[in-house]
Amino acid sequence: MTDGGFRPPPPGNAVPFTATRQFANAVPGTAGDVDPIAQSNDTLPLNKLRADFKPEEFDRVLLQHGKRITWRKAMLCPCLRDETQQADLACTDCDGSGYFYVDPLNIQALMFAFSDSTRLYEKFGLWASGEVAVTTQAPHRLSWRDSLEMTDDLMSYNELLKKDNRRGRRQNLPANTDVARYRISHLTKAIVKTAASGSFATLEQGIDFNVNDQGHIVWTTAGDAKVPAGTVVSVHYDFHPVWIVMSHPHAVRSDIKGFKESPDKVQPLPLQASAQLDFLTDSETILPVTGAC
Repeated sequence: MTDGGFRPPPPGNAVPFTATRQFANAVPGTAGDVDPIAQSNDTLPLNKLRADFKPEEFDRVLLQHGKRITWRKAMLCPCLRDETQQADLACTDCDGSGYFYVDPLNIQALMFAFSDSTRLYEKFGLWASGEVAVTTQAPHRLSWRDSLEMTDDLMSYNELLKKDNRRGRRQNLPANTDVARYRISHLTKAIVKTAASGSFATLEQGIDFNVNDQGHIVWTTAGDAKVPAGTVVSVHYDFHPVWIVMSHPHAVRSDIKGFKESPDKVQPLPLQASAQLDFLTDSETILPVTGAC
């Protein structure tokens, strides 16, 4: 048992303990001071201690297992009001979201941890937040509010759509055309409550409306007669899920290159961000990247 910080001398020919080396520089020096620890590191055989990251191995895994996504950069919309920092709901650029999106790029990304554990659903009242960890190659620097659209996957969504809604970006739509929150890949069901009888009626694709290649709903003459402007229609459809970058667990990653490399050469490493399903991020706002107008 020792006290007062005293340690007995080490056995054999080991280097004796010196309090000066361990504790003298507990407080970092100011700029310009010489760091004795850094000086001593110059003589250490660092190449024997390394476990270097190999970008080519990561790229191989990403190309084999990565999801194909369309990445769009988020830009703040100039319509934000100085007094409230709220977006203009009638803005034809951001559709009231406060962001518009530029430079779509098709990339691959590893997307994991849609739920850390399915056992959490066994607990009464627990709600999943629809988050996913996204890992990309170092040149693809994801930023706050960027949009990630999964081009090979489908989700289902249900919403209320008002016929001939021309708020915001919808002002640019052609006549007899409406859009849902997302580009429609397949419309499963469309139901309207008729004014005459007050009962529900199912609208038929190919008779009352069609879905064009852009995911728009195009009303037919029969649909126009059955569904007057301003009528609320309940639609259920499939779409490509969209995620919004919400945080950066690993926003910056780099490493000094290893053995046989110049010691002053820095190697960028893959980045990781946390993203959330966009309808959970902005429950009332339709982002312009998702609605096809």
